Amino acid sequence: MRRFLLMTICVAIVFAFGSCGTDSGGPNPQIDGLQPDSGPPGTMVTVNGSGFSPEAASNTVTFDGTTAPVNSATESTIETEVPDGLSQGSVPVEVTVGDQTASGPSFTVEQAAPGISSVEPDSGTVGTEVTINGMNFSATASENTIAFNGTQAPVNGAAEDQLLTEVPQGATDGPIEVTVKQKSTTGPDFDVITEGTLKLITSTSGKNQDSNGYTGTVDGSASKLFKANDDKFFVDLQKGSHDVELSGIAQNCTVSGNNPRSVSITAGDTTSTTFDVSCQAVATDKIVFDSDRASGSSRNFDIYIMSSDGSSPFRLTTDPAYEFDPDVSPDGTKILFSSERDGNREIYTMDADGSNLTRITNNSTGDVAPTWSPDGSEIAFISNRDESTGELYTMNADGSSVQRLTNNSAYNDSPDWSPDGSKIAFRSNRDGDYDIYKINPDGSGLQQLTINSVRDSEPAWSPDGEHIIFQSELPSNRDLYKMSKAGNNLINLTDDPALDGGPSWGPQN
Repeated sequence: MRRFLLMTICVAIVFAFGSCGTDSGGPNPQIDGLQPDSGPPGTMVTVNGSGFSPEAASNTVTFDGTTAPVNSATESTIETEVPDGLSQGSVPVEVTVGDQTASGPSFTVEQAAPGISSVEPDSGTVGTEVTINGMNFSATASENTIAFNGTQAPVNGAAEDQLLTEVPQGATDGPIEVTVKQKSTTGPDFDVITEGTLKLITSTSGKNQDSNGYTGTVDGSASKLFKANDDKFFVDLQKGSHDVELSGIAQNCTVSGNNPRSVSITAGDTTSTTFDVSCQAVATDKIVFDSDRASGSSRNFDIYIMSSDGSSPFRLTTDPAYEFDPDVSPDGTKILFSSERDGNREIYTMDADGSNLTRITNNSTGDVAPTWSPDGSEIAFISNRDESTGELYTMNADGSSVQRLTNNSAYNDSPDWSPDGSKIAFRSNRDGDYDIYKINPDGSGLQQLTINSVRDSEPAWSPDGEHIIFQSELPSNRDLYKMSKAGNNLINLTDDPALDGGPSWGPQN
């Protein structure tokens, strides 16, 4: 009877409280789903179900036995995150409330996404070694992919927190991206340096350097002004070949080497090129003349130079022989003259300061009255070589290619080039008295310009080449006359009882 009574009480308790054992204090937890159901460690996960405690600390969540944090909870949801240290793949998820545990659907643990914390350096040229610091990289180099703004780069070394690479060919400015097992992350932008710098140097030696300096130009556009001895930089030049030119070179100066020249620029580096400029003395605003002003035992005719106002005369030649007939080259760097220093009259050149003396004729007879062509490439002179009494010749400025222009028994002298170099006026007594003639530089086209019985001499062309002035004894004393280049329209310019001579034209407006 007692046993029946106890059983009756127990059944009543079960119906009243649901158990004959310990009271759990609430319903059993149950997991209905996970959102999301896959992701790497650190992924925020919502556990949906029922029977959870609204007090977060009263719930325990585990992923494959590893406790995960419970960030918040209600009776139907728990907010948690995938803990570190899990193996990749499917793992069970459990929720424990009090002494009751519920198992839910599995969670798939994926590879953690890589992260980039820094890139060193953050700029460089193709081939520059780069270190990428971060996390969740693969220690197996082949499992990592690195790209510079879309251009794949080699993986030269790998650890979980560091990758070693280099800037690939064809890379452009932009972000660095790392991919590990289809998980990608983007880091800071990398500046791919494709430009270089040119250092242009000017080094000038010699006399009469141009105080205005030069202009240095790259590729015909970018230009800078340079002093005679200077250096300046052209920056942000694309790598490769560039044309570099130094202009504004004075006529008395020359550049050693190619100008313009090709210079190869290396990205991220400075390339230097030097223009060596050599300048000669130039007789600018100077007068060159011959004089016997030297005293004592050295008294003889020498070549002198002085300022145009007559100041600062300077003796250029000091040989005891007779030296005369100086003529300055059109660019002012050379002086022609005749000298007897080698035993007979020969023609020499020297620089405007008296240096670099060069003998340009060499024969046993006399060569005199040298005069430069307008472009300085040829010289006309008088010589009695070829058993003549004095014929008109031309030669190159270095004394080569001597050509005889006149061929008669008379005497010819006083050559003067027309401004365009197409004619040479001179004096000749081939018709019994001295008259003015002109001839082509190749010896053709001989034309007599004056025809009279008196002495005509010292022809000088006008700057425009349209007229010639000369000295004449018409009618009975020496006056200066002007005529057209054809010998017409004769005009007496001086008409004075005194003797007039030595005509020379000034510039024309």
